[in-house]
Amino acid sequence: MEVVTDVRGLLSDDSLINDSAPATFREWNTDQMLQVKSPSGSHEVLISKYGEVNDSEYLDPRGNCVVQYDHIRQQVVGSRPIAGELDQSVEDYRSAFDKAAEAYLNEHYINGGCAVYGGKKGGSTNITVCISSSKFNPNNFWNGRWRSVWQCTFSGKGDITLKGNMKLQVHYYEDGNVQLNSNTDKSGSAKGGDAATAAANAIKQIKRIEAEFQGALDNSYNVMGDTTFKALRRTLPITKKKMEWDMRRIKALRMGSQVTR
Repeated sequence: MEVVTDVRGLLSDDSLINDSAPATFREWNTDQMLQVKSPSGSHEVLISKYGEVNDSEYLDPRGNCVVQYDHIRQQVVGSRPIAGELDQSVEDYRSAFDKAAEAYLNEHYINGGCAVYGGKKGGSTNITVCISSSKFNPNNFWNGRWRSVWQCTFSGKGDITLKGNMKLQVHYYEDGNVQLNSNTDKSGSAKGGDAATAAANAIKQIKRIEAEFQGALDNSYNVMGDTTFKALRRTLPITKKKMEWDMRRIKALRMGSQVTR
């Protein structure tokens, strides 16, 4: 709402923002996979393109409902029962993946939310696992958001192909403006089986891949001070000559500066 108010103050014609704002906010909200409380208040719902029913309605499979969302106010404004939006032919697998993903979320993403969608894709069962976790700490001048989407496709042999995309954005803005933006694709596979077994195997592989990715980030942080940040500094003074640290030389420079005053 603050953004809308500020932009409205810059424009002389409200129709400009009224025409463009809904689509712009919808695109940003769904891309960020914003988390909102379910109508029951028992879990988080993701405002995601993968669960979009129409421009203002989003699936909440866990709550067995469709939430109605105001993109400009960023609020849930209503809900209705699901009416055929779930593919019942894959619901057993979708539900099992949802339970396994929720357990993984509770263990590793304290501030997160997840949503699992299911359907047929090219004749094969496809389960989409979406994870979004954010933490905002304006008092300490930093914010961050993690998003990952995993497409889990069952092959004819029962194996599961995993294709994931992980996005991480961290913004630190005290006495400066430092941002980390990462957009990474990963893939893997897992053994199938009944719904519970397939879900457990797939989420186990997702957990391993995401842990490896985050571990690699930690390693890069540890060496960043000796590599990236040093590369930002000037290795020599602007004169391109090293400073002669001999004390007599320093005293001579000091005396010379005093004479020129």
